[in-house]
Amino acid sequence: MLTSKTSASPAAEGRPAIRTRGTMARGLSLLALALLLTGLALLAVHLLRPAPLPYESVDPAVLQAALEAGGTLSAERRTVVDAALSLVGQVHYFWGGKSGTIGFDPGWGEMAVVEAAGSETTGTLRPRGLDCSGYTSWCFIQTGMTFAEMEACFGNGTHWQWQKSDPVGWNELQPGDLLFQHEPGAGKGNHVGIVVGFTEAGEPLVAHCAAGFDGVVVTGRGDIFRYPRRPRCYGA
Repeated sequence: MLTSKTSASPAAEGRPAIRTRGTMARGLSLLALALLLTGLALLAVHLLRPAPLPYESVDPAVLQAALEAGGTLSAERRTVVDAALSLVGQVHYFWGGKSGTIGFDPGWGEMAVVEAAGSETTGTLRPRGLDCSGYTSWCFIQTGMTFAEMEACFGNGTHWQWQKSDPVGWNELQPGDLLFQHEPGAGKGNHVGIVVGFTEAGEPLVAHCAAGFDGVVVTGRGDIFRYPRRPRCYGA
């Protein structure tokens, strides 16, 4: 007696293959989603991580040694350097911040709206302080200038402080001279600081009011300060 053999229909034979392909597709989709989420997480960590500072604050012992080895300065330069150092760690960075006071401005530290345009902090409420050129201006005002005299002699803002100073060689720098980040017309925001001394290796130490430190700090020149200049108000 012949036994009939039941064969699976074409549709039935295809179902396991369809399920296999569907499982593989779902697996690949989940893997792609996992990779995407991992990539987004890594991107978020990178974006939220504080940007590395282009310079580091100077150890107080290094600064003290530099000041002791600074040699003799004119009374005007000594006043500028002493004024620059007096605000280290004492004043916040405030975009557009200026002051014409002799001595510590009692308005520093009071909460105020940043009104100057051009900064991501514009329109926000922050402790009042100085920006980089406002800091250098204040230091020169401490020599006895009025604000108007400072504007005429030294300059108000990085543009005019550059225009009212002359280039000097790195080996000609003295405490009280200026260091700038960019030349005018570079299409970038500039930054300025005051040389307050030198390391044993002869590298300048710079006091500046920096947004990255939210205040006045003394650092090396790092990869920021590229242009040494001498204010003409020092005279010959």
